[in-house]
Amino acid sequence: MRFALGLAGVALSAPAMAATADDLCAATVARPAFPPEQALVSAAEQVEQHLRIGDGSSLDQAVRTLDIEANGAGRPTRRSLALYCAAAGETMRRSPDGSQAQAQAFLTTAFRAAGAEAPDLSALAAYRLGLVALAGPGSGTTRGSSDEASLPRGGGEVTAAELAAAERSEIDSCGDLSDRNLARTTNAYLSMIALQCAAARALRNGDATLSSLAGLRLARFWLTLSRSPAEDREAMRKAGIEAALRTMPAAGAITAPALRGEVMGRLLAVVIELGGTEAGAVERGIAAMRESQQPDSDALAFAAEIEARLAFAQGEPARAITLAEQALLLESRRPLPARVPGLYLLLAAADPVNRERYSAAALAALETLRPLLPRLDPLTEESTFALYMRDVFEQAADVALAGGDPARIEAAQIIVEASRQAELQNAVGSECLPPRDALKPQDLAAGEIVLYPLLLPDRIELLILSGDQPGGARTFRRLAPDRSANRDAVGRLVEAMVLSTTYGDDEAWRAPARRLYQLLIAPIEDQLGAGSVIAIIPDGPLRALPFAALVDADGRFLAERTRVVVAPALAYLQPGEIRGRRPARIVAASLQHRVRLPAGSFAALASTAAEADIAAANGAPGEHLANFKRADLVQAMGSGDVDILHLATHASFDGRSDRAFIVANGELIRLRELRDIIGGNHKRGESLDLLVLSACETAVGDDEASMGLAGAAVQAGAVSALASLWQVDDSGTGELMRRFYAAYGSGRSRSDALRDAQLAMIRGGGAQARPHIWAAFTLLGAWR
Repeated sequence: MRFALGLAGVALSAPAMAATADDLCAATVARPAFPPEQALVSAAEQVEQHLRIGDGSSLDQAVRTLDIEANGAGRPTRRSLALYCAAAGETMRRSPDGSQAQAQAFLTTAFRAAGAEAPDLSALAAYRLGLVALAGPGSGTTRGSSDEASLPRGGGEVTAAELAAAERSEIDSCGDLSDRNLARTTNAYLSMIALQCAAARALRNGDATLSSLAGLRLARFWLTLSRSPAEDREAMRKAGIEAALRTMPAAGAITAPALRGEVMGRLLAVVIELGGTEAGAVERGIAAMRESQQPDSDALAFAAEIEARLAFAQGEPARAITLAEQALLLESRRPLPARVPGLYLLLAAADPVNRERYSAAALAALETLRPLLPRLDPLTEESTFALYMRDVFEQAADVALAGGDPARIEAAQIIVEASRQAELQNAVGSECLPPRDALKPQDLAAGEIVLYPLLLPDRIELLILSGDQPGGARTFRRLAPDRSANRDAVGRLVEAMVLSTTYGDDEAWRAPARRLYQLLIAPIEDQLGAGSVIAIIPDGPLRALPFAALVDADGRFLAERTRVVVAPALAYLQPGEIRGRRPARIVAASLQHRVRLPAGSFAALASTAAEADIAAANGAPGEHLANFKRADLVQAMGSGDVDILHLATHASFDGRSDRAFIVANGELIRLRELRDIIGGNHKRGESLDLLVLSACETAVGDDEASMGLAGAAVQAGAVSALASLWQVDDSGTGELMRRFYAAYGSGRSRSDALRDAQLAMIRGGGAQARPHIWAAFTLLGAWR
């Protein structure tokens, strides 16, 4: 049981033994012995020091420091346990060797052990717990390392009314956090109550810095949700404004001037973006940013930017231009002028006549900054692609598309491709992506089409490249833009279709499947003849879409008209070579057992052995590693050139490559380890022909999880990958794999083999004809 809920008595004569963070902060049974009180405190202090440094070696040292000797001491005090578990939870949150499940369990123990008696520790644990939940599927943010541990504590005075409001918020949110079964709580709700609790409790405890950070992250959370295609965005918009305004007094009480200005500016930016500019709070916040600042400080540049954005929001473009130019001058003097591209975008909006010039300047500035930007923002842990890059790429492409001549269309395609690559690199790290020779237009044969859908706020754009374009031209063409839908509308359609097909218990997928076909495929359906293939480079929510299940006007699935393949960027899309009837060596690894690991509990997979047997039976030779361990996989992949690796086991690819893993028998294999295992397989430098990832799943509606799946396929070093977007029932997966391997072994291409298997299941009727079964698998990379 968790110690926060009651510690069992101990025998003082118990022998010395190692005590891990799992034992102390997430144990389900009473321990016979505990470490000495001072050992817990000392370990916690050392770990917090390593966390403040925050690099890879320091995080490794933090993990090792958590293991201490349990020598039969009495049970620790609640405060010392909270201190240790708060440090342990943050380590598990940030270290590649930790997991979200561990971090949540440890921080919950820390919060409940500290209670109201140690408000400083409970506030810190609640804040860290909120960050863990934000990193969960569907929350719209990423995990990462925070510099929060190194930020100064404390602050100035706040009013009695503000303290009273904080107390009311604390009673509700902290009480819910204490009493609720968090294992059955959604990540979004857990994020909300944990951050509300942290902000309120830290404020009452006089810690303006921690209160402000929690409030800022909560406001950003609502801002992200307000951009989603949900129907209740207005309520989310209001919640975001309220959270930001409620946090501003605490931000103004932060004693460190630079941090005070940065947090205040971030809060004001949320208010303006959400349209809350009418109450004078923004003007007061700008004044507070300018107080007690050095003449060349970063806060003054940010204050000028906020004032410019306010002027534009209030319908004063001329004043906005003047202020934005001042802000641009100040921002350009900073060591890392990350906000320069955004300021150029503001100038483009305020001065439409010169929009093209300003958009080009924004893109040029971004290209200079990109190598210097961290993957995650150090203050809020949001993706820097989302914060600083996406809007710049989008507007630059939009401007390029304003002209219809081929040169501008080519420029737009180059910008869109740069955006796709930047997003992939930001999600998984450029150092994790093996170099590839990008597809060249002349590589395409007749009937092979590359499709770039671009989802914009006011329309949908389609760029296509075809192997049999009229006159032999091999350049991207722009189809007529569709203004009947936009990014939000497509997001809602994708969510409705994916939710229905994922669970497979209704027919709700049909209407969105038809509409998405009309928007994305109908404009090119006249090119979908015999032997055609569409290679799609999806945008945003489209990454989670089972394209093969889109439905045309006659009720036919897209899989019945053509082959489909996807890739995260053109740079990772190649036609490949048809293997033909050459024998393939296949290694299939399966896991049937239920596995309980610190990273979570993974259910038994009853039919993965039969699935792996199917794969291995088609190899020449084929090998099945039942209930495999890492060592089994290393040995099999190192014993000769393997053409296909089939993994029938649980997997997690959530957008952060150092946390991605597959589950072996009693252990995790991190994606980086799998990449090394695959990379060591070939002695002559060839890549793995095909990686099959079965029983993994992508979080519904989570763009970054979808990018994580695509990134995993790219990082693994395979020419192509066949992966499931959701978990499919055992019999359906087995049947699909049986048909796929039969077709592939007979000499069919990868995409032909998948389509043949899907068509056979569709035409066979019955339960296995539902898209829930056959559309779950998508082909990434090479299609031949």
